[in-house]
Amino acid sequence: LNWTNEFEYWLNDIEPPVDNYQLTTIKANLRVTHLNYWYEHGGVMIMGYEMYRRLANGFGLKSKKIKAQAYKCLVDPGPDIIVADEGHILKNSQTALAKCLTKIKTYRRIVLTGTPLQNNLIEYYCMVSFIKPNLLGSQQEYVNRFVNPIQNGQHRDSNEADVRLMKRRACVLHELLTGFIDRKDYGLLRDYLPPKFEYIINIRLSDLQTTLYDSYLKRQGNLLQQQQNPATAKKDFKSVKLFADYQYLQKIWT
Repeated sequence: LNWTNEFEYWLNDIEPPVDNYQLTTIKANLRVTHLNYWYEHGGVMIMGYEMYRRLANGFGLKSKKIKAQAYKCLVDPGPDIIVADEGHILKNSQTALAKCLTKIKTYRRIVLTGTPLQNNLIEYYCMVSFIKPNLLGSQQEYVNRFVNPIQNGQHRDSNEADVRLMKRRACVLHELLTGFIDRKDYGLLRDYLPPKFEYIINIRLSDLQTTLYDSYLKRQGNLLQQQQNPATAKKDFKSVKLFADYQYLQKIWT
């Protein structure tokens, strides 16, 4: 639905208009028929990952003919271009979804993600391999060429040789990916987003909240005063659960 709104907002004055279809709004028994129409006449077909996986694998489709039609539209030869939103979902090549998507014959592929992959080089490999299959070799080759040397140079006790090798390998990997990975920061959207305002509103506690608040603090204070043995002072200090206390008090004042 979000993508449908985006097409209507940004492309409403394009001629000829770009037809887009939301597959979830179509009855299950008519979806393959609509896929065939879209495949023959063009436009944009919008669907979720799970629906794609089920249709591409023929799940829930009754006849071999219908399964073959869905396979033709979605996998082989498939669409002219595929855009995978929330592309970090592809970070694990062993999932049923990732295995299904790797079967697509479409050459033109775009992956969109606003979620960093937490510097996990294996997750990065899975996403890149969907865009450019075989660019980084097999996963084992990639591990030997990049993952191991880069990780070996990132430890506190890594020697100078490991650090130098890590920097060289990271530079080579960056150069390999430069041609088709386009990173954008917040500045790209600054002119389109409204300004952000934050307000802090202080509200006085009610009489009941004040009573509960004071009672809890007095109870905790009494417990600490009872722990006067210096031998257990360190242990007693650890028993002051500041975060837990804060969470409990937060329940009172809200």
